[in-house]
Amino acid sequence: MLISTLPSVHRPELIEKMCEHPLVDGVRYNVGIRTSYSPLTVLSYLKKVANGKKLWVDLKGRQIRITKWADPTYGDIELTHEIEVDLPAKVFFRGGQWSNIVEVDGNKIFVDPDPKEALGAGQAINIIGKNLKIKGECLTEMDKQYIVASSKLGIHDYMLSFVEQDSDLEDVRSLDHDANIVLKIESLKGLAYVPHTTENLMAARDDLMINIGENKGEIINALKLIIEKDPDAMVASCILTSRNLTMADISDLALLHNMGYKHYVLSDDVSHNRFDESVKNFEMIQKCFLL
Repeated sequence: MLISTLPSVHRPELIEKMCEHPLVDGVRYNVGIRTSYSPLTVLSYLKKVANGKKLWVDLKGRQIRITKWADPTYGDIELTHEIEVDLPAKVFFRGGQWSNIVEVDGNKIFVDPDPKEALGAGQAINIIGKNLKIKGECLTEMDKQYIVASSKLGIHDYMLSFVEQDSDLEDVRSLDHDANIVLKIESLKGLAYVPHTTENLMAARDDLMINIGENKGEIINALKLIIEKDPDAMVASCILTSRNLTMADISDLALLHNMGYKHYVLSDDVSHNRFDESVKNFEMIQKCFLL
């Protein structure tokens, strides 16, 4: 099963291509995408174009994101959530760059060295440090708006980022009692929660790899834990990242297949920038492994 990540509704041709492709079994919409349209307008259009294929609404939850553009010399970086963390700690930006966190003030962090370039609003980050606490409600205001709109339209399938505890799910179901939630496992706390839930799971490998700890080889044990708990678990990120099919791509999907994974989610970057190549490559591997 292949799940593609939809782009902004301002790219209707690509959206329609994804939804019509015979290899794509379902589509995912990231509510962090910026648009001038209301959640109700966006989801009404996507439900129509999906034409019966499952549409997941991907909620940001406890994922830490930058709320407004931060210039490298500006000083503070404003986040979606207030945090607490023991210093020293590190913050990882897109592309693997990182800085030390030297001060925390509510939902603002101060870092050294300065980032090499400006940090865009909406960019997700990861903070690595002891006793990290992401404070406040799980859901963002945008999450809540999309849940209300989804429920009105009869869309009840959600993916929830950085799930770590029961209350995260309760926040969603308080707004949509019929919510079917896929829990995105992206942190050590999320992994610790896996044995205590009966919900559907996703191994969100990109962020999980960053948060797994110093021994990155532990990602293998994490993947095994998730698929053993949920035989229908999804796996996402770092899938078919090459334009030309490589041995690494083939070996990665073979490993996931042998572990038991059957549901593969293409990341934002792969879906938006090389969709055609990726589904072609998936089809070639599928013929060998019956993915």
